[in-house]
Amino acid sequence: MWTDVHVTGIPIAELLVQRHEMLLIERVLAFSGEEIEVLARMAADHPLAEPRGIPAWVGIELMAQAVSVFSALELRELGEAPRIGLLLGTRKFEARSPYFAVGAPLRVRATLTLRDDTGLGVFDCSIHDERGLVAEAQVKGHMPADIDAFLGERPDG
Repeated sequence: MWTDVHVTGIPIAELLVQRHEMLLIERVLAFSGEEIEVLARMAADHPLAEPRGIPAWVGIELMAQAVSVFSALELRELGEAPRIGLLLGTRKFEARSPYFAVGAPLRVRATLTLRDDTGLGVFDCSIHDERGLVAEAQVKGHMPADIDAFLGERPDG
């Protein structure tokens, strides 16, 4: 996987629209035209944390945010700002455990497998901790060029 030092140094808040506790990705580890790897780590006091750890279903959001960072980096190369994307669903989500360890570094990888001209994309995603694979799924998303028009909102209210 190719990585540009300038890409890994970009503050993650410049690439994702999520904020505060829902900004789950810490930084970009690697990026190419086909895949991305990001780092996430969630503390015990995070609102999504439970006494046994971070529920594995949070992995779906981690994967979705990795895909969003991938798209934001592509847009950045075109001189455009990040856009809101929509998670359409997942297939074959499988977690090796019902919880991720609190504070454990999680490496989230998303590999582009299909994309069309409408903004629809499909990614094979995986999450690894220091022991290896902990979750995987196929993630489908859509990033319309104009989210307001796509959702049917009128600019005048």
